[in-house]
Amino acid sequence: MTGAWVARDIRMRIMPPVEAYNEDLVRDVLKAFDNLDERANEKANEFYNNYPGDEYTDPADVADWAQDHSYSWWDTMNSLRQSMANLMAAGLYHLVEQQLSALSLDCGYDRVRDTNLDVVKDWYTKNLGIDLASLHSWEKICELRWVANSVKHAEGRSSQQLREVRPDLFQNPAFADIRAEMGGRWLDRQEPLAMPLAGEDLFVTEDDLQAYATAARSLFEGIVAFSEARRDDNFPLATAAA
Repeated sequence: MTGAWVARDIRMRIMPPVEAYNEDLVRDVLKAFDNLDERANEKANEFYNNYPGDEYTDPADVADWAQDHSYSWWDTMNSLRQSMANLMAAGLYHLVEQQLSALSLDCGYDRVRDTNLDVVKDWYTKNLGIDLASLHSWEKICELRWVANSVKHAEGRSSQQLREVRPDLFQNPAFADIRAEMGGRWLDRQEPLAMPLAGEDLFVTEDDLQAYATAARSLFEGIVAFSEARRDDNFPLATAAA
């Protein structure tokens, strides 16, 4: 098959799920967690107005209970939002692995038997002659891999590598104002990563997700550009050489 065929195959079959993640999924999923402060106030008012009190009930106590109830709801939803953001980062990484591997499902190739990124990278070098590490988005994809592994496995080699390049991901944004006010006096805890799937310890933001999704799309666009530049060449290389 020609380079033009490879480029078209990637555009039509491989990239759409990645593009959907880039354009729609992040925004639409996290939208469910918008306006948590306002919704928490509504929860407090609902609790207060519907509390089954009697003549012995102190309205001040009910007001306190309503605030406790609304904060508990807010805290739960905020943790769920962070859990979802962390999970979406992990999901995006594995989507990238799987979609990269999906190119090999064409009958003209030897099929990739392991979707591990390093294995897939070697497959692209062997079959297309492209070094994925040469693409400008590769470093961001590697960062995403460390995020995904940290989300799945908590503390380990990936979280240690991630700390070196993105220590901010381990800083709770809820304390950003305090951190800015205290400056050098602020000491972020350096405890082992324990519960990223519970929305704790690792704090992937919506901006991070967008940057990762953009890098994922850019990675495939780089492969398309490489293939189009060789539109008349035959692939895979092993077959062409034979």
